[in-house]
Amino acid sequence: MRRSKPSGPSRHAVGSINHPPAYREGLTLYWHGQYWHSHEAWENLWRESEGTQRHFLQALIQLDAALIHTDRGDWDGVANLLNRISNNLSECLNPMMGMDVTELQRELKAYKSEIDTLRNNHKTAFNWRLKPRLEVNGITGPKRQRLRRARDDEPKRRH
Repeated sequence: MRRSKPSGPSRHAVGSINHPPAYREGLTLYWHGQYWHSHEAWENLWRESEGTQRHFLQALIQLDAALIHTDRGDWDGVANLLNRISNNLSECLNPMMGMDVTELQRELKAYKSEIDTLRNNHKTAFNWRLKPRLEVNGITGPKRQRLRRARDDEPKRRH
């Protein structure tokens, strides 16, 4: 029997492990290229966290910011954020909130290498296939993630 696939960022991450709803929401938004909104979901959880979990969530928030800067072509800003992410992840246990931190660090190393190439003018466009996948044990994500930032991923403006 085939199940229909939910689509779009409103789809909730499904899993057997009890992760906080804001964490699952942030992952779902991230997987759909909604980096600003993912950052907002994780920031609410980060405010309430302590210790290694706080470092881990800070790294995810900074990853969202790095991807937004990547979309804008701000290579120096991305490099700065990637260094800060690395520092935060160095404080984390492995795994952290179901995520393989060592794998994430490997993916970030490839991302940083690409950014360094762009900073040195050896390339002109970022390879979006290098976006970290953020796979979490116990949460089923989409088979295909949106790589580039979604067009509607902007802060809500107050009138």
